[in-house]
Amino acid sequence: MTEPDTQAPADTRRRSIDEHAAFLRSMSQLGWLVLLVCALYLLLNGTPAPHPRVVLAAMGLFALAAAGLRWRRTRVRSAPLRIALDAAATIVFITVMATQSGGASSPLVNLYLLPVVMAAVTLGSGGTLAVFLAVCVAWLALMAGYGGMEGPVLALLARILGQLGPFALVAYLTQRLASTIISARRQLAEFAERDTLTGLVNERSFKEMLQREHAGRQQGGSGYSLLKVDIDALGQVNETAGYEAGNAAIRNVAEAIKRTIRATDLAARAGGDEFVVLLPGASPEVAGVVAQRIRNAVFKSLFQSGSRMQRMTVSVGVGAYPQDGRTADSALATAEKRMHQDKNLRRKAGDPEPPQPSRL
Repeated sequence: MTEPDTQAPADTRRRSIDEHAAFLRSMSQLGWLVLLVCALYLLLNGTPAPHPRVVLAAMGLFALAAAGLRWRRTRVRSAPLRIALDAAATIVFITVMATQSGGASSPLVNLYLLPVVMAAVTLGSGGTLAVFLAVCVAWLALMAGYGGMEGPVLALLARILGQLGPFALVAYLTQRLASTIISARRQLAEFAERDTLTGLVNERSFKEMLQREHAGRQQGGSGYSLLKVDIDALGQVNETAGYEAGNAAIRNVAEAIKRTIRATDLAARAGGDEFVVLLPGASPEVAGVVAQRIRNAVFKSLFQSGSRMQRMTVSVGVGAYPQDGRTADSALATAEKRMHQDKNLRRKAGDPEPPQPSRL
């Protein structure tokens, strides 16, 4: 017996990567906007920058950094790392621009909020804290460089609190809000991919994952096997004990399947009384063993039906790639065909239906 299917964490990681990638695309314009705001401020301020060459060099380097981090061939593949580097580059650029426009008193220091928000939305609490501390160090360096550390201690602390306090509040509130939104989005996405009765993935999501698995196997490596599982005589349970008992039977079979398969396998409800299971890397022989384990697990699992306990049986068919065809649909069709053969073979002589559920 192995752990239940862990496809959900894998899907969560994939969605997290997609969210980071989407945020990087949206941030691609923000760097240029920061560049434009700084340039316009220095141009319209009326006070020339002390070192124009420093300004031009900083703008050029920041533009190169912004473009380089978004270049597809960049060596930085990790989306969170790219966001962290983007935030660092933005902090450095804003600091340089502030040195040319009044130091810690420059209105441009308000742009420090941008990397803080960027981190809060994507990097979690640890990343947000790191970026906020970097902003604090940069602003304090501006203060020290322009003699802002002189004067009464209380007045100095008040100025620091007045400037960095709002940054801290924005970081905290944005991180909490982003966590809530991301959690809600993931729950909605999971609801769209999951069968509400059993918690297994639904048929549409299963077919998408199967096609990805099939495409990967076509490029090399071992094949995979599929199991088609059908609950025997579920209609009789619905008629005699009601649909609540039928739903309990479906959930009971789903739990038995999840207990039987590996953590790398994927089980789905294919609608009604049918399930389908993907066994990556499994040969037809191994899949046959798993099929028998599922039959045994279901038969041993009891569920409440009214005032009595009841057990069910299932019919299972095996299909495999590449043994049963060159496409995922052909392997799935073979599993369907063999499932019906299994149901017919296990019928009692003269019975029009497969073995009936037993009540204890």
